[in-house]
Amino acid sequence: MSYKEFSYYYDYFNYTADYDLVAEKIHSWASAEKLDGKIACDLGCGTGELAIRLSEKGWDVIAVDCSEEMLDVFMDKREELGYYNILILNQDITKLDMYGTVDLFTCTFDTVNHLDGADSVQKLFDKVSLFMHPDGVFIFDMNTEYKHRNILGNNTFNFDEEEADCIWQNTLDEANKRTKVSINIKDKQSGEEYSEAFYECFYSLEAIEGMLKKAGLKICRIVDGENYSEINEESQRYLFMVKKEQ
Repeated sequence: MSYKEFSYYYDYFNYTADYDLVAEKIHSWASAEKLDGKIACDLGCGTGELAIRLSEKGWDVIAVDCSEEMLDVFMDKREELGYYNILILNQDITKLDMYGTVDLFTCTFDTVNHLDGADSVQKLFDKVSLFMHPDGVFIFDMNTEYKHRNILGNNTFNFDEEEADCIWQNTLDEANKRTKVSINIKDKQSGEEYSEAFYECFYSLEAIEGMLKKAGLKICRIVDGENYSEINEESQRYLFMVKKEQ
């Protein structure tokens, strides 16, 4: 899945996301592995907020996304802010093609959940394993089963902002372990309306571990992705750090 029209409103409605904290956590974990200042690849980079912060922390950054619209926004930022040292690639992350190995892979803000089912997740993990340096790490997050069933569920969320309104409607598809997300946006300045829909899939922790193992990867750290404490049955997001099996 890749965002279309919503890409141009993504930052506007996602202003509560704490990219600084996420970047700091990722940087600290990677630094503990003595990887700081090396090559980082942000998968599903979107509008580039995390990639920019990793660059500011001294990483050589490759940013990858399949959404041309998201990358249009990112490239405008790169032009405005002068982050020409960030290499931007328009690729499907499940078909990733690198010219060499990467020391740090990142994939955050539900990107893995947005992939089209377990086969696509497995392809992503396989590609990361293929292109990750033997001493490298992969840090990613995923929305949990609990969040999909109890927080997202069949709920509708309304965002009434100064420049645009957004109606975010969820439909839980328990049989297929996924949630359909329908977005409707009304631009208050132009009067135009946009709509799109996509799915987020969810998996048990055991299923995620199994896919990682199949790709030759093992979990080294896992915390609650909202407060960075130990995970529990009500955790809404997991944050993983994985390495290659030795």
